[in-house]
Amino acid sequence: MSRAPAVPFAPQEPLPGARRSLRPTDSTPEVRPLTTRPLPAALLAAATSLVSAACAASAPAGARALHTAPIAPAPDLSGASAVPVARVPRDVGALAPAAGPPSLAACLEEAERAHPELRAARERHFAARERAEQVGALPDPRLGYGEFLEEVQTRTGPQQRRFSASQAFPWPGSLGAREEVADHEARAAWHRLERARLAVRLEVELSFHEYALLGREIELERERVALLRGLEPVVQGRVRAGAGQGDLLRLQLEIGRLEDELAGLEARRAPRSARLERALGRRPGAAPLPLPELVEPAAIALDAAAAREEALVRSPRLAELAAAVEAGREAEELARLARRPGFEVGLDYLQTGAALDPSTPGSGDDPVLLRLGVSLPVWGSKYAAAERESRHRTRALRGELEGAEQRLVAEVEEAVFEAGDAARRLALHRDSLLPRAREALELVLASYRAGEASALELLEAERALLELERAYWRACRDQLAGEARLAALVGGGAR
Repeated sequence: MSRAPAVPFAPQEPLPGARRSLRPTDSTPEVRPLTTRPLPAALLAAATSLVSAACAASAPAGARALHTAPIAPAPDLSGASAVPVARVPRDVGALAPAAGPPSLAACLEEAERAHPELRAARERHFAARERAEQVGALPDPRLGYGEFLEEVQTRTGPQQRRFSASQAFPWPGSLGAREEVADHEARAAWHRLERARLAVRLEVELSFHEYALLGREIELERERVALLRGLEPVVQGRVRAGAGQGDLLRLQLEIGRLEDELAGLEARRAPRSARLERALGRRPGAAPLPLPELVEPAAIALDAAAAREEALVRSPRLAELAAAVEAGREAEELARLARRPGFEVGLDYLQTGAALDPSTPGSGDDPVLLRLGVSLPVWGSKYAAAERESRHRTRALRGELEGAEQRLVAEVEEAVFEAGDAARRLALHRDSLLPRAREALELVLASYRAGEASALELLEAERALLELERAYWRACRDQLAGEARLAALVGGGAR
C-alpha cells in the first residue's frame, strides 16, 4: 500500500473534553506510608521488557499507508497546514471589490486557497489520517499497586504490598485489520476532498460566467438605448415638418421599455455579485464586484464515449465509494476476528517483610508471579450480528457505487450534449444570423433616414438584432458552463 504525500501539520491544542490526570481529593482514603525498601532491579528490568515488547508489537510490520489512487489525482496540499488557517474577517468592509474586473483564473485560485468548505474538507482528511495512526496500536500497558490493609502472615514473613504490570494482546491480525479499515477511510476522505475542490471550482465558474453574461446584457441594452436616442432628433424633425407623431411615440415607447430592462439588469448586479463572492468563500461586500468580460470560447469537438471512459476512471466520487467498499471488506474481516479470544500477560511482585524467626529459610524473600489471561468471546449471537451488519453495509456501498456509476454516465452524456449544443448555437449566431441581422438593421436604418421605411420596421429590425445578440452571448455562457460541468464530472480532465 503506497502512502499519500506527507502533509506537515501545525501543533494542535489539547481537546477541551480530553481527560486529565486524576488528583487525590479530600475523600481519598488514607493509606499507610510505603516502606523505603526499593524495588529489586530484576523486577524493574522485567517490567521494562514487558512494556517495551508491547510498544514494539504495536508498530506495523511494514509502513502501512494511505492510498493515492490513480483514478483521481489528488490536489497539491503541501504546506496546507504548516501555518494557521486564516480566519474569515467579520467586517464586510474588509472584502472590498478589487480595482479592476476579476479574472476567472484569479477567482479559482482564491477559492481553492480560502474557501471555508475546502478548509473543512481538508481538516477532515487530516483527521482521518490521524485516525489510521491510532487504531494499529496495542492497548496501553497497565501498572497496578495494592496495599494490604491487614498483612498476610506467611512462613517467610508478612506480605505488605503488591506491584503489577500487564499488557493485553488482541488476536493476531486484528490490529492490521483495524489499520486497513482506517487507511481506506482516510483514502475516501482524500477523494472527498478532491470532490469538494471540483465542486467549489464548478460553483465559481458558473457564477463567474453568469455575472459576465450580465455585463454583456447591460452593454447591449446601453448600446440600443444610445442608438434609439440618436434617432430621436431625426423623428422629431419629421414631426416638425408635418409628419404624424405616431413614429415618435413608438420610438419613445421603445426607449422607455429598453431603459426599464436596463434598470432591471443593473439591479441584478448586487445579487449576482453576492453569488460570485459566496462561491469564492467571501462575505458579500458593500458594493458589487466589477463586471468581468465574457469572451467567446474556443471551438470544441467532444467525444461522448471518451468522456464516459475518462469519467469512470477519474471521478473522485467513484474513487471515494470504491475506497469505502474496501473499508467495508476489511470491516467484515475485523468482525470475523472479533470472535477470537484476546490475551493478557502480566507480572506481579509481592513485597514481603522479615519472618518472625529471622533464621527461617527465605525470610523476607519477595515472590514474583507471572500471569497469563485469556478473554472468552462466549456471546456468539453478538459477534454473528456484527458480522451480518458489516456484510449489509458493504453490500449497500456496492449498490451505491453501481448507482453512482450509472448516474455519472447519464450526467456526462447530458453535459456533452449541453456543451455541444451551445457550441452549435454559438457558431450559427456568429457566422450566419448575426451578420444578416446587422446588415438588415443597417438597410432599414438607411431607408428610414431616406424616408422609405417606417419606424415600426426600424424597431422590429432593432429588436431582432438585440435578441440575436443576447442569444449569442447566452450560447457563449452555456458552452462555458457545459465545459465546466463536464470537467467537474470527469475529475477536471475534460478541458
